[in-house]
Amino acid sequence: MFDQPSTSLLQSFKHYILYVEEVETIVFWIGLIAPFTLLSMATFLNAYFLYALIPEFRKMNDTTKKQYIFVLSRGMSSLSAAFVMLLMRGLQIISPGFFILMLFFAIEDVSFYTLLGSYVGSAILLYLATVRPVFYSLRVSVRTVYGCAAANVIGSIVISVIAAVFQAAEQSQGPFQCGAHCQHVITIVMVSITMTAFTIPIITLSFVLVTLCLHGRRHESIGSFSSDSSVFKSARTRLAWTLFTFTLISLSEAMPTFYLVRLNINSDMTECVNFYQADHLIYPAIMSSFQTLAWAVALVVDPLCGLLFDPRIRKVSVRHISHLKSILTNIFCCTMLFTKEDEEKKEKKCPEESVDFDFGLEEVIVMKM
Repeated sequence: MFDQPSTSLLQSFKHYILYVEEVETIVFWIGLIAPFTLLSMATFLNAYFLYALIPEFRKMNDTTKKQYIFVLSRGMSSLSAAFVMLLMRGLQIISPGFFILMLFFAIEDVSFYTLLGSYVGSAILLYLATVRPVFYSLRVSVRTVYGCAAANVIGSIVISVIAAVFQAAEQSQGPFQCGAHCQHVITIVMVSITMTAFTIPIITLSFVLVTLCLHGRRHESIGSFSSDSSVFKSARTRLAWTLFTFTLISLSEAMPTFYLVRLNINSDMTECVNFYQADHLIYPAIMSSFQTLAWAVALVVDPLCGLLFDPRIRKVSVRHISHLKSILTNIFCCTMLFTKEDEEKKEKKCPEESVDFDFGLEEVIVMKM
């Protein structure tokens, strides 16, 4: 028989095992399966958004192109972010080396920072086109907008490469070693960069949205309606949805980060240190998984807003849906026609077989008589 200390030790050991299983279940479903499903949807939606946008973008004149350069940049950034995050879910299984992790972290960060810059660029151009139309027409050229988009990409690359080196150093052995003190400092620096990157778009989007609403009410009060009023209403609606989604993403990014920055947890669940603090790892696991889940939701919502609220893209998507419905209708009609022909052939064969069968019976009856 076990003595009392051995029994209590076994019970605590059993509880730690249950906690580890619970943490692994949370990470599997919230951190892997749910984001994998949403990111697959996001990859498809962003790919379709670009498929609908790029042909229309080529047909636009220079004045219209200025409004859609950052929209195109947003679509490309969202697609690359969704695809890279989808691949990162697979990298969690195979445990890659330092340079592979650094490459994927760099691509992911470039996608996200470019996406944030595209939000700011789209909002500023919408503000200038609505509130300062003369300045927008005379001073803002297509070349200027292309230059701003290129600067956005270059700045994102510089920040992302530096961040990716430290992110990869925390998760894999490489030429750069990051100890406990280094990790804490780098985490604070990364949190500061992330806060700045999220605060600037929120302030810009909020300012532009409020300004556009006041501008629209002022023009409605004096009875001034332009031919592009529906376009700007759709743009304001999309901007409002973007701000709402982006604010939720910022909160979901900030709260877990502030919670996790105070912890010193090794991501390898097989180590004894984490095993004996498994009861304290449930909430960090939820917080860490919630970040990825929130970004996956945002990457689904962003192309949906473009497909639903952008008039040009909505016309293209409606045309594609009508074409798809006609194809499905033709397939259904052909299937029903072939089915009906098969049934008619069977009906023609069945009476002949019954007559032959009856005739055979009559012969048998006559022969017996």
